[in-house]
Amino acid sequence: MALSNIEKQQAKLEKLNDKIKQEKKKIDQRLGHEIIKDAELNYSNLDQGTIKELSSKFVTYLNENSNAKQTNDYVTNQSNEQGTEFNQSQG
Repeated sequence: MALSNIEKQQAKLEKLNDKIKQEKKKIDQRLGHEIIKDAELNYSNLDQGTIKELSSKFVTYLNENSNAKQTNDYVTNQSNEQGTEFNQSQG
């Protein structure tokens, strides 16, 4: 009896994992389509090398902007903390 329940749960888990994989694939396709469309890229010029190069540039761009945002957030937080400390010592 317990084995049957475990097998049912395992089947549900496998279905859920398949659904997750399908959703990830849809997102991959949508993201790729939107980038190609918005960048007005020509499909005939997108060979494997070009795709890898564009992907690398895109990742570099995202990482640089993410790092810049993190740096800005850090500076803002430090500035706010110093302002709070200054105001507390004044009071």
